[in-house]
Amino acid sequence: MNFHSLILRVPLASLLSVALLTCTGCPDKTAAPVASNTPPAKSQPLVLLVVDDPKLGEAVAREWRGRTEQEITLHNATSAEIATAKRLPADCVIFSTGLIGQLAERGLIVPLTTPSLENADFNYRDIFDQIRLREMKWGDKTLAASLGSPSLLLAYRSDVFEKLQLAPPTTWAEYQQAATKLSDRAALGDLAPPTDQPWHATIEPLAEGWAGQLLLARAAAYALHRDQVSPLFRFDSLAPLIDQPPYIRALDELVAAAKTSAISDERLTPQAAFAELRAGRCAMALTWPAPEIGTVAAQPHDQKIKFALLPGAKQAYRFATKSWENRGEDDKIHVPLLAVSGRLAAVSATTGEPQRAESFVLWLAGREVSEQVGPHSAAVTLFRNSQVAASSRWTGGLAPEASRQYAEVLTTSLTQPRAFPGLTIPGRSQYLDALDKAVAEALSGNPAAATLSAAAKSWTTISEELGLAAQQQANARSLGQSTP
Repeated sequence: MNFHSLILRVPLASLLSVALLTCTGCPDKTAAPVASNTPPAKSQPLVLLVVDDPKLGEAVAREWRGRTEQEITLHNATSAEIATAKRLPADCVIFSTGLIGQLAERGLIVPLTTPSLENADFNYRDIFDQIRLREMKWGDKTLAASLGSPSLLLAYRSDVFEKLQLAPPTTWAEYQQAATKLSDRAALGDLAPPTDQPWHATIEPLAEGWAGQLLLARAAAYALHRDQVSPLFRFDSLAPLIDQPPYIRALDELVAAAKTSAISDERLTPQAAFAELRAGRCAMALTWPAPEIGTVAAQPHDQKIKFALLPGAKQAYRFATKSWENRGEDDKIHVPLLAVSGRLAAVSATTGEPQRAESFVLWLAGREVSEQVGPHSAAVTLFRNSQVAASSRWTGGLAPEASRQYAEVLTTSLTQPRAFPGLTIPGRSQYLDALDKAVAEALSGNPAAATLSAAAKSWTTISEELGLAAQQQANARSLGQSTP
């Protein structure tokens, strides 16, 4: 099957509602059905709904029109509007990776079929393992196709590391030791920024919406013991685990690094943190390079930026025995956090022609098309092995060598044997808000254990308000379990 020809060949018989039926009372709009004798060239345009990413939607529409000379109807919506939608006003939808559970549990999107996924045109196995086997799936079904999903990495100045004779840290303990050495501005010599500019050993993303995810990324290697299936909630009761020792240790270490680097009051996004690294105002950053549209000015330190896996841990906490255990020789110490950012494309449950809509989704997520549209969104990056050679499209003004090295490290990160699941169940934003608050309070001087205890109580309340049994089933499906 050729996805492009199928999309053109199959007419859209009818459109269901093209309005979000939300509690805000948006008006209902419908489209007239297409007559049965309408030729394919004049078929009803596909309708694409894009959530929280209008630039990406515009890029997709341009690519579709340019390649097919066919029209496409584009709707934009916010995640707040989607949260109360009873159906989606589209044949296909593009949304944040973290929203897959919210859409899946309410039956707003439908699975992709196995024959289409296995088609050579799509090349399913070209996609990085953790994206293909985890982020694109809900329960035991592939529910969406990835358009790219960044992973938090360690970005660093190689010239500064060489001067101080440092190697990229592989554990969080080594990371803190490096931060202590890098905080000595005098030791930098001529590599130090001008005296009227700040200097930080490291910068971590502590902005609203990111601080809680940073904590999860730091805790991932501690909390994901080889015997632990569900690291955020007890599998049997959905009781939160975020007030347990691995998360307390991670938050204590986060606060220590922030104090060492004088960033306790900094509230930066990953993109802003990377900009600080490029500008020469820090030695390390927990981040990734985002694509930049238009002319990109090179920064003086771009040639010296390198990447490494996010630090891991040689110990993991075993919740069953309430003890710390050393990892075995064959047990990888690096555990990436999934669903940090990224975009997925899926077929809406309301489409009148699911085969045509599915073909569009897989056409969009194929190597060639995604390579053209992806760099128009700061939320995505390369996600296929075949895209490593073209990695500079997603890395702004970085030098080709740095872009290639980033792509290789990202590939390694997203092909690790184990990954931390992140928060993808309904209520994601509420759960993360509670974690953001816990991190902010710990940075203000409150004990990590106390702030996480309060967050755990908030999580319990959120789960109860959303329905404990439903959330428990959603948690199981987020971990790849098949449930009724």
